[in-house]
Amino acid sequence: MHDYSVDSNERRIVPFLLAALAILSAWAFSRFLAGLHLSAPWWVDAPSSMGFYGTFYALFDKHLWRIRLIRRLGLVKVPDLEGRWLGSLTSSFDDHAKHRRLEVHIFQTWTQIVIVVKTADSRSRSCVAAIRVAEPDGPALIYQYENEPQASAVKALHIHYGSAMLQLSDESLLSGDYYAGRDRWTNGRISCRRQPSTASAA
Repeated sequence: MHDYSVDSNERRIVPFLLAALAILSAWAFSRFLAGLHLSAPWWVDAPSSMGFYGTFYALFDKHLWRIRLIRRLGLVKVPDLEGRWLGSLTSSFDDHAKHRRLEVHIFQTWTQIVIVVKTADSRSRSCVAAIRVAEPDGPALIYQYENEPQASAVKALHIHYGSAMLQLSDESLLSGDYYAGRDRWTNGRISCRRQPSTASAA
């Protein structure tokens, strides 16, 4: 996965809150040990503020940012896009005449993401991404990708880079435009819907 940028201020506020919580936890833990008249041996360092902070940050990055209560408090505005999405795309290659099936897999934490798109002809993977949450029509996922053709694809299809901007609607629909560069010089429309999560898909 790779980092992605956001246009909200949560990545300045949340680390500050986690640092404050880490300092408080380290102090409470030291008081707890003192109350029990316990002390760690010289070769074992008691959990420090940085130790607590690293633990809290890792938990928040992977899990806690998805909790509804944290979102309702306004601490996190980044949408949770992780999951399997199914849909179709059209291309200017054939004047948008044909709808091609696509499958999208998004893997995401609070700070990292990767978008993998599979079609019958190729597979693409994101290399740069950003999420804009302050959009009037809903959050927007913007990313650059590298596309690699399948072995069975037509010879005219080469490895190339492109970009896409997809709008999120109702937390379950991603749709928008993509642009392919270099010798492709095509553009098109993507529309896909998030599939219900299952134990096997996790």
